Amino acid sequence: MKLAVTVAAALVAALVAGCGISTTTPHGAGPPARGVPQVGAVPDRAHLFFVSADGVQAVSRPTDTSLDPGQAIALLLMGPTEAERRRGFSTALAEVGGRVDVDTGEGSVTLTLPLDAGRVPVDAIHQLTCTAANARVPGGRSVTDVDINFRELGKPGVWGPLHCNIAGYYALPERPSPQASRSG
Repeated sequence: MKLAVTVAAALVAALVAGCGISTTTPHGAGPPARGVPQVGAVPDRAHLFFVSADGVQAVSRPTDTSLDPGQAIALLLMGPTEAERRRGFSTALAEVGGRVDVDTGEGSVTLTLPLDAGRVPVDAIHQLTCTAANARVPGGRSVTDVDINFRELGKPGVWGPLHCNIAGYYALPERPSPQASRSG
């Protein structure tokens, strides 16, 4: 019994000792970790948005250089590649007829459609909005802050802006709600 108590005490002492690992101080190991690159920030990849069974999704396609919105929209209008079609991607841009004029400004893109906007499917607007926002837009705004406006060919005025959020969904920008006035 005395031997069992001695062995148990020795075992407990070994466990309490911490396995022989001594304390250390922090050591430099290079720069801090960085997160996933922001969508649109990798210069040799185009982020084009196509329709899938799960909705509109980004497809990353290699390019020689970062694309401006006009180049990205032209690539989008060519449709998905054969490999992308095999993965289930398609386009909702057939109604557009392969032509969208693109004008850029500081942090904004205006897309001129060749037809009445009411004939353009919602998924097509989504594809155009997020593809343009993820291109190299002048002004250095983040993808989520780029204003995307639409114009109908031959008609005055623009509608928008729309934004592409970080998840790749388009939405109207958040605006502060008007304050109700009190009379008293």
